[in-house]
Amino acid sequence: MSTAAVVTAAGSGSRLGADVPKALFPLAGRALVAWAVLRVADACDEIVVTAPATHVADIEVALAAVPELAGRPMLVIPGGAERQQSVAVAIEALFAADRTPPDIVLVHDAARAFQDPHVTHAAIAAVRAGADGAIPVLEVVDTLVEAAGATGELGATVDRDGLRAVQTPQVFRAEALRAAHRDHSTAQATDDAQLVRASGCRVVAVDGHESGFKVTRPSDLPLAEHYANELRATELLASELSVEEKP
Repeated sequence: MSTAAVVTAAGSGSRLGADVPKALFPLAGRALVAWAVLRVADACDEIVVTAPATHVADIEVALAAVPELAGRPMLVIPGGAERQQSVAVAIEALFAADRTPPDIVLVHDAARAFQDPHVTHAAIAAVRAGADGAIPVLEVVDTLVEAAGATGELGATVDRDGLRAVQTPQVFRAEALRAAHRDHSTAQATDDAQLVRASGCRVVAVDGHESGFKVTRPSDLPLAEHYANELRATELLASELSVEEKP
């Protein structure tokens, strides 16, 4: 079964406070979006990246600068004003008349650039096993309460044992994802699983990973830098071992 990735990178990232769109923020010599694409590339046959309309060429350059991505089928297109619109545009690009559509589509946020690849493969395996969709989730560790009312009084405590935090990549049968976006185009969904479940499809959970955190605010950058440097060190070691093994 063929698998395509949609990597959403069209947001402005205003909360990060950078002078470039978040997807282009540099970490250990690479743009955030490049790290995100690298972490899912080995699981996919093709990749569509949605970019801010004014920075399509910049993201193409950022991806082209990564030797490990050379030769991979990849398309960078302008995204929409909202994430949901960006995903819908990318799906239609995958279903264009001049190409063979994939069987499976994973949707990944560039902001979750360091997600463990084992999570991606587990979600894909769940869809190949028969689920319409699969999403990575984590246990909620914080105490949760309902929002305060008009008087400022604290809301009721919520039982966190019955809740899970959702990550990406979210993986779906391609036709189910396309139909969900078409049928619920006016819905205000915060992720793709909401749309697919609203269409009556079966979406299962797989274990997420702490590395799949979302880079949103300046306080997230030290952790992102840590993961980027760790991956760079691993790449360097692999390169050195490869040279040593050559006759």
